[in-house]
Amino acid sequence: MPVVSKDNHLTTVMAIFPTEPEWQQGLVDTIRDFITAAMCPASERGKPKPGFISSTIHRSLDGLRVINYAQWKSQEEYFAFIKNADVKVKAAKLSEFPKPDLHLYEIFISEPGGSEIELSTETEGLINFGIFKMKKPENQARFMELAKEAVDMVAGQPGLISTHFHRSIAGEGARCVNYGLWKTQAEYAAMVDDPPFAGPIVEMLELAENEFQKSLYKIVFTESAS
Repeated sequence: MPVVSKDNHLTTVMAIFPTEPEWQQGLVDTIRDFITAAMCPASERGKPKPGFISSTIHRSLDGLRVINYAQWKSQEEYFAFIKNADVKVKAAKLSEFPKPDLHLYEIFISEPGGSEIELSTETEGLINFGIFKMKKPENQARFMELAKEAVDMVAGQPGLISTHFHRSIAGEGARCVNYGLWKTQAEYAAMVDDPPFAGPIVEMLELAENEFQKSLYKIVFTESAS
């Protein structure tokens, strides 16, 4: 079962697809088919690609996003995978949908410290993806300092199970994304209406653009190497 944890030292690949409600299920199905065919192909007796750990598809409840959260042992193994000609052929159908915002990440802070999330379609709760696009790559370091302050302030918020903040890597500082697990949509909405981190968020929004969504996400598919 996939596990989100700061201590697992894996490379995370997030592909964030914009969509419309009427196209969302078709996009989910296409990503799922690609994962099944490319990561653990039947032609190779289900043997996973070198370095592949897991892939988890999330759909937003408002129908406007689909996010694939994948884990790899290393950046090098992921880059070798996407350069494979056979993989490019299997990914062709994805080109029928809007291009995703895709970056490699690592977790830089979690709350509670040492917390883990087991990812499955049975995971209790809903996920918030807090997506921040740096206005300049050099803003990322200061943004991370502020994010740590915000995470400390949100600790203990009613309904918050855990939060794992990611930063983009591989030689770029383009993104920071928070992966937060909440008990209910209502408790998340209450936090949004009266945020406990009003201080740092002002400067955070000077450094980055926030793709805000009040809607949370549900896990709809997972594939693991083991």
